[in-house]
Amino acid sequence: MTFPVGATDPLGIRNNEQEGAAFGFAREGYGRAEIHDLSTADLEDATVYGRGDETIGSIRSLKIDADGRISGAVIDVGGFLGLGAHSVLVPFDGLTVLRETDGSDVRVHLDTTKDKLKAMRHHTG
Repeated sequence: MTFPVGATDPLGIRNNEQEGAAFGFAREGYGRAEIHDLSTADLEDATVYGRGDETIGSIRSLKIDADGRISGAVIDVGGFLGLGAHSVLVPFDGLTVLRETDGSDVRVHLDTTKDKLKAMRHHTG
C-alpha cells in the first residue's frame, strides 16, 4: 500500500518518495538499491537506520505477498541478541535500501525514530 508523498501511513511512517527518488537518505559511496536486485539474504539481519543515521533496529524477517514480492519487514527494536526485542511490522515501501556502489554492503533506512517503533503494536507473526 502506498500513501501520497508527505503523508503518514497508519504505522506512523512518512512517505518521503517523490518521483521515485528518496529524500534524506544518502550516503557517499552508496546508491539506491533496486528491489529486483535484492535477496532476502541481503536484507534479513540488516541494521535499520533512522533519519539521523542512528541505529533504530534490525530486520528479523521479511513478509512476502501472494505474488512473491516483499511486502513488509519485521523489525526488532531494542533488546540484546534478540532477547527482549520489540518486533514491529512495517510496509516494505516505507524503507529506503542503499547498496554500496563498489561492493555488497546494504544499508536500510526508515524515516522514524526508535521511540516511535517501540510505541507501535508488537508483531507476533
